[in-house]
Amino acid sequence: MNAQLLNSYRGTLLHILFWIVSFNLFNAFFCRGIESGFILDGFELSGWYILLISNIIIALILFPFIWFVKHIQIWIKRSVTIVLILVIGWSAILSILPKQENLIVPIILMFFLDNFLYVLIFHITIIAAVYINTKILIRSYLSQGKFATYLVLALGLAIIAGLMNYALFNLIIDKIFPQLFYISWFRIWELILIIIGYLAVTTIAFLLWQYGQMLIVNREKARNELSALKAQINPHFLFNNLNTIYALADKSDPRTKEVILQLSDFLRYVLYDTSAEKIDLEKEVDIIKTYIGLQKERITKNTTEVILNTEGDFSGAKIAPLLLLPLAENCFKHGVGKSRGTIEITIKYAGKQLYFSTRNTIERRENPLNHAEGGIGILNVEKRLNLLYPNKHLLTFVEEGGLFIVEMTIGLD
Repeated sequence: MNAQLLNSYRGTLLHILFWIVSFNLFNAFFCRGIESGFILDGFELSGWYILLISNIIIALILFPFIWFVKHIQIWIKRSVTIVLILVIGWSAILSILPKQENLIVPIILMFFLDNFLYVLIFHITIIAAVYINTKILIRSYLSQGKFATYLVLALGLAIIAGLMNYALFNLIIDKIFPQLFYISWFRIWELILIIIGYLAVTTIAFLLWQYGQMLIVNREKARNELSALKAQINPHFLFNNLNTIYALADKSDPRTKEVILQLSDFLRYVLYDTSAEKIDLEKEVDIIKTYIGLQKERITKNTTEVILNTEGDFSGAKIAPLLLLPLAENCFKHGVGKSRGTIEITIKYAGKQLYFSTRNTIERRENPLNHAEGGIGILNVEKRLNLLYPNKHLLTFVEEGGLFIVEMTIGLD
């Protein structure tokens, strides 16, 4: 069962639970035969039995709808149907027994069904108002920022639903069930207040649900962005380092083992260690150092000068993975060429504020601001910052004086 389907089932169950609670509350209020302490007048039947039988009736009414729910195994549907048939059959047998030998069915038919039917009819206009509000008014007006329009329409909906509820019990219900003598227990303004209460509660619940779904979507989006970053590891970086290792091995250079170990640590970190939502900032800084060490092995030292500045105590701080590495990688993508250049990377941490900046000479062969491949890394980091550190970060990049400068500040928890 996928997450979307599970989420749909969870939402449906919450809807059903909400209306079951509402039915039980009103059922207890409307029970004309219940004395104080919830003892049924004339029978030794406590409130717990009343609650139990009321919910059995609700369950029996809901049972047939299980056939409309997809992805539920057929044996479950058949089992529920058999239970429903047995209950109906048992009730039918009891109903034909002499009344003095059978009090269960008269109690159910004369009290619970009578009372439950009243509560069910009472909820018709409330249910209609609630779903018009959640399906139309909230999505079309409140979610679009049209607060005044929404309030006016919601109030109008409550008034119309209140009037319809009052008319239903005083003008219509007697013609449908003349033997029940149903009347409205509330005045019109009381009905309007009740419906306003339902609209307020369900609106708040709906908005909280939507907010929760938004958080889940954003979290999944952040994970997808991280996966995209992993997939963007420049294959040229791997090929270049493998060529470097090959050249060192060919010369029997004693640094060969060290470079292989560095490359192994780097790949392990990118592919596996970054699976957590937050990692140690100290580890992220160490991998930057490892990455720079690998790059120094392949570039010409007389042509490109690489400077790394670190300041502050990084231990204990946490950060989302792969926010620094793409920016460092960008320097070497576009700052290394045949002409002389400089790459400077600065990492500072103090007072829960992380400052990261890069400066690299721009090679004439390409402009990193407009280059499609070079822009992906920075834009990807920018998207993840907006998702993971909203209102807690600042990212700027500018080209000036032959340098491409990136500056990033993040407020870490």
